[in-house]
Amino acid sequence: MGWGRTSRRRARLRPGVAIWWDAISGGRFLTIWSALVALPTAALVLAPYATVDTAGELFAAQLAALAVAVVLGVALVPVWFLERRIASPTVRGVLVLSAVVVAATIRPFLNDAVALHLFGLAADPAWLARIITNVVAWISVLSLVAIAEQLYVSSAIARVRLIEALQAVTDEQRRAVSYERESRTFLATEIGVLRSALSALTASVLDFERVREFSDTVRSLSHSARARAGLDLAEVAPDVAEALVPGAERAFLERLRPPAVGLVGAIFAAGSAPFALRTGGLALVVLIAGGIVALCLVADVVSRRVAYRRSARDRGLLLIIVWISVAVVIAGAAPVVGVHSLVPLIPVVALPGVAVIAALCSEAVHRGRVESRRLGRALQAVVRSAADRASGVRQELVRASEVLHGRVQGSCVILAAQVDDDMATRADILAFEKAVGDGLMDAAGGGGAAPSRPADLAETVAIWGPVLSVSSDVDAVATRALTDELVSTRVVAVVAEGLVNAVKHAAARSAAIEVHGDGAGSSLAVRVRTRGRLRVDSRGPGLGVAGLGPTARIFQHGRDVVLEVSVPTGEPELVGAGQAGGALHDSDSM
Repeated sequence: MGWGRTSRRRARLRPGVAIWWDAISGGRFLTIWSALVALPTAALVLAPYATVDTAGELFAAQLAALAVAVVLGVALVPVWFLERRIASPTVRGVLVLSAVVVAATIRPFLNDAVALHLFGLAADPAWLARIITNVVAWISVLSLVAIAEQLYVSSAIARVRLIEALQAVTDEQRRAVSYERESRTFLATEIGVLRSALSALTASVLDFERVREFSDTVRSLSHSARARAGLDLAEVAPDVAEALVPGAERAFLERLRPPAVGLVGAIFAAGSAPFALRTGGLALVVLIAGGIVALCLVADVVSRRVAYRRSARDRGLLLIIVWISVAVVIAGAAPVVGVHSLVPLIPVVALPGVAVIAALCSEAVHRGRVESRRLGRALQAVVRSAADRASGVRQELVRASEVLHGRVQGSCVILAAQVDDDMATRADILAFEKAVGDGLMDAAGGGGAAPSRPADLAETVAIWGPVLSVSSDVDAVATRALTDELVSTRVVAVVAEGLVNAVKHAAARSAAIEVHGDGAGSSLAVRVRTRGRLRVDSRGPGLGVAGLGPTARIFQHGRDVVLEVSVPTGEPELVGAGQAGGALHDSDSM
């Protein structure tokens, strides 16, 4: 399959850059959350502090920065409006990125104008350094907010879809339970009626008509069992059960997970570099940036060690304490490196703030993976259970039908011929009674029947019916190969993984399954195609896809996401033997 132009372009991007670009171009970069983070960041971290000496001037600079942030926020409302209405991700991304860069560039000039005219604070002429600081800070911080917010949204959507699918499939499982109970009750009741009829028959004077009447009853039950084996589960009333209820929302501290190692330090060092360059030159830049990165790496390690085997709430609280402690150390070290002003107090607020935003991103990524994996596994388990249960009952009914149609009716035919010719002896009647009794016991499942075969592809797809509209394209080679139980089980596993991914990530409620032979008779190409967009993950394919073997791959093809796996079927001669076995089975079926 060929890759579309968009897929090739995204494939060339590093996963981290691709995730960042998804946040920029995803249509939810400017949100209420970005505004809630932007206002305190502007007022407390990026205020015009250059000429500040007193606490009053510090407060005035913060008010000026807050006023400018509100004005820029209002100015970005049209961008927010367009972001949600432009269809092209590339155009959205360029628009949002350009707007943020422009706002960050003009912000220092607006800060100085407001600070000068309203509060009498002198302007800071280091325009280039301030512009760089603003561009780095706003793109970094707002991107982190967007990534966290979008991951939470996508995780919540996937979770809701999985819960809805799990509820629907659980209904199918309850239908399968009802089907199993009712079918076994049906067999037990009807075979009990046949046993009573057999006792009445052998206790009476036997003639051709009475034996034929009993045989007709056996044939009727055989047909009823066969018809019930083909019953659609949708026609079975499920048992009453409680609906699945989503779990409770987690508190703020429980949402904090240590961010990627080095991320917070890199962002803060980049934002501090322009100030250091303006204050003390390149040497101070190296000293401050190196010190910040080193201390932040220590914070990364410590926050992980102290959180080991602690509750989620304690982990979040300790993470904040660790980052505040590092921020205090950085602020306290400022006079040592020759920086004497109130500006070094900024890290006390800014550094923990950036760490918290990054921690929310980390938790969003982790929680999305964990919840999707847990619900996906539960969904697959319920589907497999329901399909196997329904498949087992159908096989029991078919087997009962075949026993009644073959063994029991065969005994009736022999006895009818004997009594018609007045040749039936007492021994013949006793043999007939034993043969029919054994046959009825076998039909009822008391004859040590072989274990049921796991559900096949058709049964599995049928269980998914209430969740997805699934179409199947299985060629003749694959149909023969699927008579092998191991091959069928592997193909069903691939299809189940693909359908779970479709539920999680695709808005469209449809999927297409293709199972084709490779031409050599040694493997089947299994593809599950769903309409949607492949999410870029820095850790590569999920555990479910990776667990399907080395040939498994998931990729974007046009507007579809395709899961493709090559399933081995064995050597060609073994496949031929399997085909012969399948043909024999078909010829024996009734």
